[in-house]
Order: sequence, then structure tokens, then C-alpha cells
Amino acid sequence: MAIIAAVAVAALGAVVSAYGAYQQGEAARAQARTQARIAEQQGEYAKLAASADAETRRRQLDRVLGTQRARYGAAGVIGSEGSPLLVMMESEEEAALDVARVRHGGSVAAHGLQVEADLLRRQGRQVRRQARLQATGALLQGVGQGASLYAKYKPAGSTPPASGVGAM
Repeated sequence: MAIIAAVAVAALGAVVSAYGAYQQGEAARAQARTQARIAEQQGEYAKLAASADAETRRRQLDRVLGTQRARYGAAGVIGSEGSPLLVMMESEEEAALDVARVRHGGSVAAHGLQVEADLLRRQGRQVRRQARLQATGALLQGVGQGASLYAKYKPAGSTPPASGVGAM
């Protein structure tokens, strides 16, 4: 009777160990998913912030260009021809590039955060797989221990039942 209790305890220990490994994997996966969602949200915020910064910068540069036009006009310079026109065109081109740089910076930051989110999801899936393997290993180890205990302590005179053709 003690052998049955020992085998049952070994089996129960294996089940508890396997369940613990499985739960640990699920918890790690859930944490990775949450971190991935946070990274994605931060990416969206980075895009929104870059868009708002670009709009603010565009407005600032429009004011600077307007001031430049007004000064040309006040000085009696015709801004639509010659050197003043070239200066105005360069200023507007620089302004457009400046706004594009701000937007690009936000896109790069958002992309980096999306890559981080993808990596976190992959890590979560990997931890989950690893936990399932550990759970399976724990179950197999427990079955092996139970079988070993049973084989070690089975009654001396007992023989396994015959199987196969002609066994009766």
C-alpha cells in the first residue's frame, strides 16, 4: 500500500511542477504582451507628438518668412525677382526640410517602438514554449520516478501478465 502512496505523491508532484511551469510561462507571455502594447502606444504618441511639433515648427517658419517678406517690402526691395526671390525660395525650402525632419524623427521613433513591441511579443511566445517544454519534462520526470518506485518496490513474486498471441 505504501508503494501506491509513493507513486501517487510522485505523480502529484509532477503535475504540480508542470502546472507551475505552465503558469509561469503564461504570466511571462502576458507581461510581454502588455509591454508590447505599451511600446505600440508610445509609438503612436511619438507620431502624434512629431506631427504636432512639425505643425508648430511650420507655423514658426511661416512667421519668419512673413517677416522676411515684410522687411523686403519695407526696404523697397521687390521680393518676386532676382536675389531676394532666390533668398525667399531657399528660406522656404529650408523651412520645408526642417518640418520634414521633425516628422521623420517621429516616424523613426515610432518605428523603433514598433520593433520593440514585435520583439517583446516574440520573447513572450518563446517563454511560453519554454514553459510548456519544462512542464512536459516535469510530467515525464514524475512518471519516470513513479515507474521507478513501482518497479523497485513491487511484490517479489509478482510477474507481469503475459501478452501477445497464444498467451492464455
